[in-house]
Parts: sequence; structure tokens; C-alpha cells
Amino acid sequence: MFEIKRLNVNPDDLEQLGTKEKFWFSFKGGNVQWLFKYSRENTGEHWSEKVAEELCKLLGIPHVKYEMAQMNERYGIVTPNAVPEQYRMIMGNEVLHKDSPSTYPEPFGDTQQFVRVKQHTVSRVLGCLDGVNPPKSWEGNNNLNAGDVFCGYLLLDALISNQDRHHENWAIVMNVDTQEKFLCETYDHAASLGRELLDQERHERLTTKDINRGVGKFVRRARSELFKLKTDKKPLFTNEAFFHAVDKRARTKDYWLGKLASINDDDIFDIFNRIPAEVISELAKEFSFKMVIENKKRLLEDERA
Repeated sequence: MFEIKRLNVNPDDLEQLGTKEKFWFSFKGGNVQWLFKYSRENTGEHWSEKVAEELCKLLGIPHVKYEMAQMNERYGIVTPNAVPEQYRMIMGNEVLHKDSPSTYPEPFGDTQQFVRVKQHTVSRVLGCLDGVNPPKSWEGNNNLNAGDVFCGYLLLDALISNQDRHHENWAIVMNVDTQEKFLCETYDHAASLGRELLDQERHERLTTKDINRGVGKFVRRARSELFKLKTDKKPLFTNEAFFHAVDKRARTKDYWLGKLASINDDDIFDIFNRIPAEVISELAKEFSFKMVIENKKRLLEDERA
């Protein structure tokens, strides 16, 4: 079973970025700063983040480490500081346009939907990664560049139906002395795997005979926060974002789809099976597992594959 860290710490610094309650802290006797983020009420944001991390391990995608945690009788996630000493994190919005606000625009009302930025196109993001090195932890094909690795992040998004790859959910880390730049490991995947659904809806979608309400139809609704053209009214679906990114990167497409094809469904199920019952229901396990398997099938059987 995956560990759930029980925390009793004093926040060092309240972190204001984003929409979730979060703060930095250090474990007793440690010198590494960790970020704790509370999960929103009635969501599985803690277990969805952990599942995403474990899928990154299977796929060989550079990723930030996550552990499930509990504090003040509330669940959340903890992650170590992803920015090494002498480095600075440059968020995607800073790379895309220098006159961006310092923080991502607040969502409207209670919908928790981020204000979208039309300049956030796949081609522009990949263009921003020209001259940037792959993540420092990259251990895959050395012939792939930072843009190629980012395509792996988009494959992950399509696999887990992650709808939160907005322009503060990817970044570059820069050495402040040498100015050398690296793509940051992928992070912040909690908005995935149907983590916001209630079990009643999961049960209905798992048992319905209406193909328009089943898991297969549900995963097809997932949209990325990336656009194809800045004039588009809606962002791309997650699988479209991946295939658009690799459209002229045949070697990259073959690499990532090959990694996906090599994953055994039993290994995927084992990830869900290792989540403690106290944080996930059997219905949530079954539904989310079927989401991943359906998305895997869709990616591998796509005519563009």
C-alpha cells in the first residue's frame, strides 16, 4: 500500500499561487522544503495525483514526486521542492508572454475553471522549448529534446484525462549563474481520472447500457488547456493535443506510443490496488482504472498512431 503521511507541522510560508490551500514546510531533521496542498472537499485529488506519478514511472516520464498526506483530518498531497538550489522556475506564462500577470487568472465563481489564454497553443509551447535541455532527471532516449519530452507529458494527459495543463502547469528551470535552461519535470495532475465524481455517478456510468453515458464517452470529453490555433474558441481534446504535438515528430510519436504499448494492464491495476481504502472507494478504483484502459486503447488504436 502507498503510504499516507500524517502531518503535524507549522506552515513556514502560505503559498498563494492557484486555487488550493497550500504551504511550505520541512520534516523534522530535514533540510528539504516540501509543499503540502489540501485536496478540495469531495474530490480524490490526493489519490489522482499519486496515480499520475506512478504512471509516469511506468512510462519513464520525468515527474515531480508526490505522496498522499493528511493534516487536520483533511487529505492532501506533499511534494518536495522541484527547483534545485541556484535555479529559478520560469512558469509557462512568463515564457509565452512577458506582460503576463504574475499569477494565473482566478477562476470565475464556483466552477473552478481557469480563465483560458488563447496564446497557449501547442506549437507556441513547443517553440518556447527550442534551446532548452530535457529535464535533469531524464533517462530516456538521448536523441529526444525538451519538446519531445513535453510530448510525453501530453501523452500522460491523454492517458489520465488531465484537463489542467494550463500555462502555469509546465515550466522551465534556469541556472541563475550559467543561464542554462531545463524543462521542468511534469507536475500538478490532480484534475484527472474523474476525481471529482461521486460514487453514484460512477456506478451509473459503469452499469448503464446507454453508450452516451458510459466510460468510453466520458473520457472523450476531456479537453486540454492547449489550443491548436489562438483563434480557436475551444482548446484541443487531450488526445488531439498529443497527436497534434507529434504530427511532425515521427520518432517522438513512436517512442511514446511504444512506451505506452509496453505497459501491462495488470501493472496499471496494481497502482490503483495499492491506494489505501480509506482514501478511495472500490467504485472510484474501478471507474478510474477503466478510464486509463479506455484512454490507452484510444491512443494506440488511433489512425494517427
